[in-house]
Amino acid sequence: MDLKNTTIKYSVGVLAVFYLVGIVGFILPATHQLFIRLIPLALLLSLGFLIWFHRPKFTIKVLLIFGIIFLVSFFAEVVGVKTGFIFGSYRYHGGLGIKILDTPLMIGMNWLMLVYCSKIITEKLFTDSTTSLFFAPILMVLYDLVMEQAAPVLGMWSWSGGKIPVQNFVAWYLLAFLFHLLLQKTKTVFSNKMAGPVFVIQFLFFVVLVLNFLTSST
Repeated sequence: MDLKNTTIKYSVGVLAVFYLVGIVGFILPATHQLFIRLIPLALLLSLGFLIWFHRPKFTIKVLLIFGIIFLVSFFAEVVGVKTGFIFGSYRYHGGLGIKILDTPLMIGMNWLMLVYCSKIITEKLFTDSTTSLFFAPILMVLYDLVMEQAAPVLGMWSWSGGKIPVQNFVAWYLLAFLFHLLLQKTKTVFSNKMAGPVFVIQFLFFVVLVLNFLTSST
């Protein structure tokens, strides 16, 4: 038995079950508010698996690049919340945990995880680095497109007037592109066998919840 592959399978299984329980918890009215408070835990669990399976070992350079992505994305969100200039007019609620300057710290970590996972996924899909550079942000925008539909119901954030502006998705693509360009230009190379499962499980989590919210509201 291949211990490494077995460990990955068990890890994917644990993460999938965790998010499946989350789906049930959000759907049931009696537990909905409780599971909103558990959203940061879900993100931290996903982050923990990514850290565990990250290869090669973290270096000062990699940690510095990741730190830049975290800080730039976080402060872009701060500016966005305060001015409405970058993404449009929106505000964060309590679903993502501790906030600084009306912006949850977890949103920067979420950006970093999505950049991390989308880089690995697209590099497996496309051998050409330029193609991967352009498609990785598209993958992130598709993720955001689905997540945006669930965010208000999950107590994460909401948009003024209840409508998501096109500006948000343009900003997402441009910012994601800059992060992937940074990784490419600095020749930051890494691999992670949990990156694909984490991205897919989270994406399906939002898809299922959105479909449930749509059907229950009709």
